[in-house]
Amino acid sequence: MKVKDILKQKGPEVFTIGEEKTLADAVKILAANNIGVLLVLSSEAKIVGIISERDIIRTLASDLANSLSKKVKDVMTQQVIVVEPEDDLEYVEKVMTQNRCRHIPVIHNKVLVGLISIGDIVKSMLKETETENKYLKDYISGVVG
Repeated sequence: MKVKDILKQKGPEVFTIGEEKTLADAVKILAANNIGVLLVLSSEAKIVGIISERDIIRTLASDLANSLSKKVKDVMTQQVIVVEPEDDLEYVEKVMTQNRCRHIPVIHNKVLVGLISIGDIVKSMLKETETENKYLKDYISGVVG
């Protein structure tokens, strides 16, 4: 199975925030949309980072009184790992596991086409396994489908 198969199911919607916005702004967007990450854009609309709930919590833990007024660009992860729609899910799962990231943007021809999570991958692989399991049970029991 490939990344593009997940994007067909979940769609291309990706939430973003400007690098000059505050963590308070980021928290509001995350909470309002029940999501875990925002892609961070420069004033030229280029991806310059990604900010997660985890990034925000770590910042709060180190300086609770001043954290929410900090700028996103000062807290975000700057090294954004990306994948392509044609990448296999097994490969993407390894990349995410090795880099300890739970969300990864999908880029095609230098254009953002979506974002997938480790949860999306697990759900997709589970569905595929359940389908294979059903076919094997039908085969073993002699049911012709």
